Amino acid sequence: MTSLQESGRLVATYRLQCPTYEVAAEISRAIAREQTLEVPRGVVADELEARLLGQVDDISGLPEGGFDATISYALEVTGTDLLQVVNVAYGNVSLMNGVRLVDLILPAEVLDALPGPRYGLGGLREMVGAEGGRPLISVAIKPMGRTCEELADLATTFVRAGVDAIKDDHGLVDQSPAPFLDRVSAVGAAVAEANAETGGRTAYFPNVTGPVDRLGERLDHVVAVGCAGVMVCPSLMGLDVMRSIASGPRPLAIMAHPTHSQVGPDRGEGIAPDLLYGTLYRLAGADIVVYVNAGGRFSWPVEQCEAINARLRAPLGRHRSAAPAPAGGVDDADAGAWLERYGPDTMLLIGGSLLAQDDPLGATRRLVEAALAATPSPARS
Repeated sequence: MTSLQESGRLVATYRLQCPTYEVAAEISRAIAREQTLEVPRGVVADELEARLLGQVDDISGLPEGGFDATISYALEVTGTDLLQVVNVAYGNVSLMNGVRLVDLILPAEVLDALPGPRYGLGGLREMVGAEGGRPLISVAIKPMGRTCEELADLATTFVRAGVDAIKDDHGLVDQSPAPFLDRVSAVGAAVAEANAETGGRTAYFPNVTGPVDRLGERLDHVVAVGCAGVMVCPSLMGLDVMRSIASGPRPLAIMAHPTHSQVGPDRGEGIAPDLLYGTLYRLAGADIVVYVNAGGRFSWPVEQCEAINARLRAPLGRHRSAAPAPAGGVDDADAGAWLERYGPDTMLLIGGSLLAQDDPLGATRRLVEAALAATPSPARS
């Protein structure tokens, strides 16, 4: 991988749903042209075509059927801007049937130009006082329809239970029962007061997803209230909005939520979930990436979840690792089993199942105990 990163070319792998090698080769040549020159052969000079046309490097058959095609693109085509990189790798080709982007190897010039996580997993642990490399626990305040006071009371309960992070539900935006500015003020004050009471360092991540022309106002309010981070839905607002927050002057950690990302493990088109969440979200500045866990209502295979985890933790140029946050299909009873499977470099995110408990405080404390039990043994000694 290092030699490819040093080659100065963006290397993309596409999974093609087609019957024969000949068809795969034809599709690959079409992708290479569509994603670069986008004109028929002969329209531009041979020298320009040789320099800029995507290069089909490999086509390999898959045991389950179909083919993986590896196509590389010159840095002159991609530049180092994240949106142009994504546009070259999966722009017009996203309109084709049976073509999925499954891997990217980014040249060093691109990796160096992108912010990546401001804090990363290690910085998050330091932020919330999670000693010894233990897993992190995050919870969501919900549902929509609750007032600011009710959401603040719920946040107080969670802080007293000892969670590391509290996030707004992604459906909490600026509805009349809990308008954004009022909600952030109320919940932020409740978290600060409960932290002072317990000696904890729980971080609150308000959902700033919304109109871009109000983003600056919302971010300023979040900072003024004293919040440590924000939650963003990058597939709604755009990857570059998240990148701008990560690169900006406000020292906020970012939690990325997957709503509207339109990916699934069994689809023949789109961007593979582990690539979108584990590489692109991370490069755009996400410190924490939420994804749907196996066993929940979305029924993702555990192997897909582990692939996301692996990308979020893997070496990626100069960038810090980000925290995987599997959500859905997790409750206090099985939290320990999931942490054993995914390892301590994980932030479990639990929402609705806690609210269904007769004793939310007790259930949340059991979650925290599960995280402590999953701490690497040298740190517990």
